[in-house]
Amino acid sequence: MHARIVTSALAAVIVAAHAAAAELPPPGGVPDLAGPRALALSAGVGMAAGNDGILVNPATIGARRRYSVEAGGFVDRRGAERVAQLFGGSVVDSLSSPVAAGVSYLRAIDGDYTGNLVHLALAGPIAEKLYLGVAAKWLSLRANEKVSAATGDAGLFWQVGEWVSLGAVGYNLVPIANEAVAPMGVGAGLTLGNDRVFQITADWRADLDRAETTKNRYGVGAEVLLGGLVPLRAGWARDETIDTSWWSLGAGIVTRGGVALDVGYRQSLDATSARTIAASLKMYMFD
Repeated sequence: MHARIVTSALAAVIVAAHAAAAELPPPGGVPDLAGPRALALSAGVGMAAGNDGILVNPATIGARRRYSVEAGGFVDRRGAERVAQLFGGSVVDSLSSPVAAGVSYLRAIDGDYTGNLVHLALAGPIAEKLYLGVAAKWLSLRANEKVSAATGDAGLFWQVGEWVSLGAVGYNLVPIANEAVAPMGVGAGLTLGNDRVFQITADWRADLDRAETTKNRYGVGAEVLLGGLVPLRAGWARDETIDTSWWSLGAGIVTRGGVALDVGYRQSLDATSARTIAASLKMYMFD
């Protein structure tokens, strides 16, 4: 009798575990896009950024003087299925003038949507170490319905001191009547440390449109630069919009000749077959 009870209990646990494992978190879609650095850190709103900043907080591209050309891709999977696959490139120039300019083009070729995404970003100082950035976004996508619309983001970045920075951003501030593709949202971030040695960054973001009530996402990450050549990154995030938590890792290599490679990976803590990878190859110059 006891053996039968134990066997039945184990069977119930196995069935329940299998059912839970089968419940994959839904795709994050266009609002979930990030470059490999931001993906690995699970945060980035309050951190001086490279080309990643075009997608996360446009103000951050003005905080460092550089010229950077980047090519890369983003793949999001649920089990064996690709729910997003995008490839493209970006350019950021904060050397030629006090106002930094950036452009990003992404082509969605497979998954829940296909089409084109274009970002045009500008960022510049409005006070000592305080930067304002805006990004105009053009979306031409086909999913369940065709989406062809423009919207925009706006952000602030404040380098409080060498070891502290803050950021704030508003997403999709012009409604396009398609909350799944371009939900209005806000975010804020804090970074402690130095991007030449070690730093910890934390984010909060709120999605105002994709659910009946506001849904939040919290993320925290750490980055260390070994020998000035090898960045190592790790992070964690909780996303209420798609109801899952993520762990993330990333690494890269930075050559003294001005070439860098970055890779970021994340995986759901609730369903291990939900995973995302982003990678980029970059050529850059510093002032």
